[in-house]
Amino acid sequence: MRPQTPNLPVDNSQQPNRAKTWGNLFAISVLVSQFYVFMEWLFFVTKESSLSSLTLWEALAVLLLTAGILSIFVVAALGALLGLGALARLLRGQIVFFAIGILVPAALLAVTALIMADNFTYTVFGFGIVTTHGLWRLVYAFGFVAVFIFAYRFVWMRAAAGSKKHKKATRLRNGLALGLVAVSTIAITSTILIQREYYSQLLDTYSARPARRPNILILGSDGLNSTHLSVYGYERDTTPFLRGLAQSSLVALNAFPNASSTTASTTSVLTGKPPVVAGVMRYPDILEENDAFEHLPGILQEFGYTTIEVGVPYWVDAKAVNLLDGFDSVNGEPLDPPALSSLRRLFGDSQAPYFIWTISKRVTDRLLDIFMVREMENPIEAVTDPKSRMSDLERMERIISLLEKSNTPLFVFAHFMDTHGPTFSPREQVYSQGDSATHPWSENFYDDAITGFDHYVEQIYARLEENGLLDNTIIVIYTDHAEKYVTNVRTPLLIHFPKGENAGTIEHNVQNLDIPVTVLDYMGLARPNWMTGHSLLDGEPPADREIWSIIAGAPKTVVAPFYQIKTVQVIVCQKWFQLNVQQNKLSEGTVSNYDYFSPACTEDEMLDAEIARQKVVEYLEAHGYDTGSLEE
Repeated sequence: MRPQTPNLPVDNSQQPNRAKTWGNLFAISVLVSQFYVFMEWLFFVTKESSLSSLTLWEALAVLLLTAGILSIFVVAALGALLGLGALARLLRGQIVFFAIGILVPAALLAVTALIMADNFTYTVFGFGIVTTHGLWRLVYAFGFVAVFIFAYRFVWMRAAAGSKKHKKATRLRNGLALGLVAVSTIAITSTILIQREYYSQLLDTYSARPARRPNILILGSDGLNSTHLSVYGYERDTTPFLRGLAQSSLVALNAFPNASSTTASTTSVLTGKPPVVAGVMRYPDILEENDAFEHLPGILQEFGYTTIEVGVPYWVDAKAVNLLDGFDSVNGEPLDPPALSSLRRLFGDSQAPYFIWTISKRVTDRLLDIFMVREMENPIEAVTDPKSRMSDLERMERIISLLEKSNTPLFVFAHFMDTHGPTFSPREQVYSQGDSATHPWSENFYDDAITGFDHYVEQIYARLEENGLLDNTIIVIYTDHAEKYVTNVRTPLLIHFPKGENAGTIEHNVQNLDIPVTVLDYMGLARPNWMTGHSLLDGEPPADREIWSIIAGAPKTVVAPFYQIKTVQVIVCQKWFQLNVQQNKLSEGTVSNYDYFSPACTEDEMLDAEIARQKVVEYLEAHGYDTGSLEE
């Protein structure tokens, strides 16, 4: 059955009816766009997300800004169609533009229905578009088309000038739409007017140019234990290349990560800030306010670097963590599309642009999936299934290609994944011959995966040497955390400077946070006041240095006052202390094989349990946490 055509006569005597019809369409479109944003906002604010940690007023501000931006975009699109319709009036073609205009609210209604259905089935039953493959995706596609057709008919009928009995309801609807647009406009205008300067004033901070601009390659492989690398004395020769490279490199004998999660740890390396300062404990935490603009790649961009992240979608992903103005490319895509970049410049450190990017990506990914254009990425499979992610061979080849094509100094932050447990995906089976790859945490497969990473680093090094780039390149080898996500086990940290400069060893404890400070120091740049860490070019840090790290809790345990934090750990000399803040329970132990590399501290230099607990409490208090529940 064809929809009834609204009364849109051409003669001037019927102008009020035409104006009323278009006015109805504007009002319906605004309400639909506001409803769509509200449903997405409600979904995110009631689950663990970047919105759930905001105060109510902060979250409401994101809602008003996002809904307002979408409403303005919708009104602008319809306004353009109305203008074209007016021009086409003499050709009696105005109805065509009205019909096109109805596509806007109809599509939004269909998208809202799709998102709501997917949210419901995935939350309640554990399945959704992301878990649906093959022709089953067409079920969602047919459903979307059916809802779209119904929505189109519905909007057409409602937008047409209604009868007298619907006049009151129409006025109420249109008044509500006008009120929502007014409120959103006030919120948008206020945000733009009161926003403070949020871009880091890096050129002001660095009055002089860097003394050197080497290429910088930070190459990490997931979950490496020093005890499984032959460069650190492991009996199996898992890292023959790194073992040789160490002779002309600066090697930290006792290095530790600052977080148990990959997202938090890699964010700390990029920002030079510990998790409790950056506010990122694990995915889906994001950088907020100035933290989003204060980072190593942003500094390097200011001095002409091309900055590239070769990570893992969602988990090692500058977009997902809201790291802004830092990378030219993230996992093969530009960091900011032009439209989103413009919004960021308008709204500064508001979360609205990030929320807009999030919900638009959700829609795009789902539509492309159900119409079989591009399958959605499953965040879990991106790290657990080698077939669902970029291979480490591809990562190596991309890095080599970037080095060969770049005409500017290059900064590459790469995260290799073959060593990610509980199952490993080595390029070649040596120690694991005859073993099954399905056995979780297989030591033999783990060692083979480490040997694969060593091989990829060797290939990158060889290409640098062939192209004459080696003597102008810093290579940093590190990891995000130890195997099985622990933080109290020694992890590798090796830095090869151009021409083998600064080669040697650091015996005392160091941390991943020292990486960006050391890189800037080599370049001749002072550390910005927001960056922590110790430059390894300054020699040995103090023997009793405190190394802090955060162990994140499971999503269902995220509660006040510590939220994502499950355990806070401090390492001093060879001793580690962990305070489980959710259970108020302290544990302690000794770093294994510590004295094999470094002289153990004396009893006078060590912390006892009581002092360690007090230090953890003071550490949390210094970063704004309520520690009342930790009082004994």
